Amino acid sequence: MRTSTIVSISLPPAMARQSEKVASQQQMTRSELVRTALRNYLAELDAAKSIRVYQEEKRAGKLKVLKGSLTSLMT
Repeated sequence: MRTSTIVSISLPPAMARQSEKVASQQQMTRSELVRTALRNYLAELDAAKSIRVYQEEKRAGKLKVLKGSLTSLMT
C-alpha cells in the first residue's frame, strides 16, 4: 500500500532548472526538495499564526505576567 500521494505541479522553466540545480547540490531528489520547501513553509505559517495569537492575547490583556526570574520560579 502506498504511503504517499502523488501531486503534480507546474513550474516556470527557469524555476524548474533552478530547483533541479539546488536538488542536485543538496543531493536530494526533486520530491525531497519540494517536501522540504513545503514543510518549511508550513512551519513558517504556523509560527506566524502563533505570533498573531500572542499579539492578540497581549492586546486583549489575556496574558499572565510572571513576577521574578525564571530561576526563582524553578527553585
